[in-house]
Amino acid sequence: MKSIKTKLMFWLMAWITAILGTTGLFSYLHNQERNEADYQSQRAAVKARLAMSLPHSVWQLDDENVRLTLDSELSWPSIIAISVKGESGLSLGRSHDTDGSIRDMPPSEEPRSDDMLNIPIIYQGKEHLGNATVYLSRQALAKHQRDQLIELSAQILLLDVMIFMIMSFNLQRFLFQPLARLQQALNTAIRAPDASGAQVTHVADDEIGGIVNGFNRIVARTAGDLAKRTEAEAVARAERDRAEEAYRQLMEAQQTLVETEKMASLGSLVAGVAHEINTPVGITLTTASHLGTATSHIIEKVDGGTVKKSDFQAYLDTAKECSDLILSNAERAANLIHSFKQVAVDQTSEARRSFQLQDYLNEVITSLKPRFKHANTTISVQCEEDILLDSYPGSFAQVVTNLMVNSLVHGFENRSSGKILIEARRNNPHYITLTLSDDGKGIPPENLSRVFDPFFTTRRGSGGSGLGLNIVYNIVRQRLGGSIEVHSEVNKGTTFTITMPCSAPVNQSKENIA
Repeated sequence: MKSIKTKLMFWLMAWITAILGTTGLFSYLHNQERNEADYQSQRAAVKARLAMSLPHSVWQLDDENVRLTLDSELSWPSIIAISVKGESGLSLGRSHDTDGSIRDMPPSEEPRSDDMLNIPIIYQGKEHLGNATVYLSRQALAKHQRDQLIELSAQILLLDVMIFMIMSFNLQRFLFQPLARLQQALNTAIRAPDASGAQVTHVADDEIGGIVNGFNRIVARTAGDLAKRTEAEAVARAERDRAEEAYRQLMEAQQTLVETEKMASLGSLVAGVAHEINTPVGITLTTASHLGTATSHIIEKVDGGTVKKSDFQAYLDTAKECSDLILSNAERAANLIHSFKQVAVDQTSEARRSFQLQDYLNEVITSLKPRFKHANTTISVQCEEDILLDSYPGSFAQVVTNLMVNSLVHGFENRSSGKILIEARRNNPHYITLTLSDDGKGIPPENLSRVFDPFFTTRRGSGGSGLGLNIVYNIVRQRLGGSIEVHSEVNKGTTFTITMPCSAPVNQSKENIA
């Protein structure tokens, strides 16, 4: 039942039927009570009349007069039969026959009745002549009440039908037809692009007319708003296209800056490592040259036969010292070259591989030591053993490098020394937490929420691009599948906390890092 018309008619007829049924029920109960009172009144009247008329006829043994008296009482439909039995042997009864006529009732016959009235026959108030028995039935009374109930039900049904027809006609004419036109106009307004053709005509000055007038005003306003909206949408589309083009250009510029930042970092790494390698290589070259000269001298003395034991012992001491210097500096250069090679290869490729976290952290720090050499910075690593990562070492190295360089450039600015602590621990079999802390000057509270924003820097005029920490944020979130947080207090240092899975998520493109 979804139609308002059906609901309205249903509830209207239900209430009308309930009201008519209630009033009819009260009327029926009142008539029932009145009929019962009439029945009792008639019963008392029969008793009074027979008690008054029968004694004289029975005293005179006038059977014919007794019959006439009984027949007159049998005119009441509720009386089935009346019998009179006198003390002198009189026995007379009258009853209704099946065809409605009145006949004599044999003394042995016992009529079926649901009410009996015994009337003593007393002559002149003192002599008892016999008894009269009146057999009554309430069937006539019940039939009369049933007829009244049927008549009342028929009246209610007739009134329901008449009211339904009248209300249906009037509701259809004055309410539902205007509502149908209004609904049709609404559907037209929905389908029409500019809401044109949705006006409704209603001449009656009633409530529906007020609704229709309001609807027409809304349609007119909506049509105007739609026209303005269409124009605004066209302008918005043009602005969106321009914004998308500007965003594309911005992303290309950002990607270029990211690559530039990355290559600049790698270039700085190359320069630092080259400078650092220069010292052990120079020492090795000088020592080898010195050893060669000493060897030439000892050979000349051997050839000339002038070699002494002390000369040979001095040569052996020189050879041993030079060998130790060459070996130690060559090993130092080899370690620097190995660390640089591994970190540089990782940073210039996006290959995924498994690596030990502790060893790789040491390699990254070794490759960065030339840059921190003149900053008098102490770098400590505390890492749980046997943490194996299946991830992107180049991206991981870039994160650690950018965070350490950020501490050097910003945290230790105008400071003669500093400390950096890198801690790594396993949270569970699948995740690790990496923290990088420094005791630098910290980040002001007003800048703390913006450190990961692209192009945000406090060194705009000193070569800062504002992409270092943004690159870190994007690599951690998108490439390594982790999260990063920063905590800092002014003059107390800064701590970056990275939580990342031991196995990085797959299907991450390089472009997402930007």
